[in-house]
Amino acid sequence: MKRFVSRVVLGGVLLGLPTGLLGGCAATQVCEQDQGCCQDQGWVDLFNGQDLSGWACEGNLDAWGVVDGELVTLKPGQGWWIRTDKMYRDFELMLDFWMPEGGNSGVGIRGSSNGDPAFTGFEVQILDTHGQEPADHTCGSIYTAITATPMAVKPAGEWNSYHIRVVGDTVDVTLNGIKVINDEQLDERGYFRSVDQPLPLDGRATTGYISLQDHGHPFRFKNIKIKDLSPDPEPAGMKALIDPKLSYWFSEDNAEWANEGGALVGRKGPGHLFTKTVYRDFEMRALVKVNERGNSGMYFRTEPNPDANNPWPIGYEAQVDNHDPKNFTGAIYDRAWPTDHAGPITRDGAWFDYRVRAQGDWIRTWINGVPMVDTHLSDYPRGRFAVQGHHDGNVIEYRDIRVLELETSTEQAGD
Repeated sequence: MKRFVSRVVLGGVLLGLPTGLLGGCAATQVCEQDQGCCQDQGWVDLFNGQDLSGWACEGNLDAWGVVDGELVTLKPGQGWWIRTDKMYRDFELMLDFWMPEGGNSGVGIRGSSNGDPAFTGFEVQILDTHGQEPADHTCGSIYTAITATPMAVKPAGEWNSYHIRVVGDTVDVTLNGIKVINDEQLDERGYFRSVDQPLPLDGRATTGYISLQDHGHPFRFKNIKIKDLSPDPEPAGMKALIDPKLSYWFSEDNAEWANEGGALVGRKGPGHLFTKTVYRDFEMRALVKVNERGNSGMYFRTEPNPDANNPWPIGYEAQVDNHDPKNFTGAIYDRAWPTDHAGPITRDGAWFDYRVRAQGDWIRTWINGVPMVDTHLSDYPRGRFAVQGHHDGNVIEYRDIRVLELETSTEQAGD
């Protein structure tokens, strides 16, 4: 992952405004008041005030930088979104933001590394709408989904503070100490840019990155802190497996695979896409969506079947199927099944997240952070990862497949 370097602007001017104006705001900030409290209650700095360690960007890296301890847009309009390098499911987030007249930005929640986080996850809007009537696009709102009320953003040129809480399917937003979204559900509301293109919140990613948007205006952020409330916090050091040309993979049989805007998409089948690398012990996480009556699987410790007439790999399969009464999503196909769930907790056409962890013969799976399988299997100690295309008409999408190797678990094929 690339790291950013700190930027310094000389000459007493930053973003076209005198340095005194930029650093001399006397407004009392919620985040600033709570610094000592935050440190005592499990809060962690997402931004260290010195460089952009812990952040990544899908836009122009040079468009973001650090000046006087603040995260700023140095080249407005070129930075797209800057995001954390870890995913967060449930959390509380605090940050301060400063915007100019007419400013537009946002806080991306549960977004993927590809696509627009405002729609792969959702966006808490930042917009210069002081004095306007609340709507689903004004400051504090869940963009194009949930209207924040009352209007609590300050006039342009003043600092504002967000306190955002997301747990499960519930979101709360406090802006400048005023609760503007109160225990709202991430439900069927939501659309993509226009109301005739529905995009329900409850069909979007269930975990993801936290992002800040460069919409073409000079913005400043500081005091960015998080308290991770996830039942399954993401460990540091996970490696992305979906590369632009799928050069980490090779395919077998009849499924068709492509990287479409950063998502790994499989059509038709049967057939499988295998990693070139072999693994032993690992944790793997991914965002997954299957079409209506779709079927797939995330194979691990697997190899292609040596029988040319048999397209099904040899190894373990973490099942993706929202209709099989026994081998439903979360099961290890025909080997281990969820004991606390009589059926799938996922549905066709909606994103969910898969977690698979294998340590020796101890195999576990989670769906959306919910434990599914906890078992011991000893048939296959090592092998590749693979994703499955099951049948004609099948469409499977994967985003952000990531792996964390446990111990010395990676071996190159042929070793």
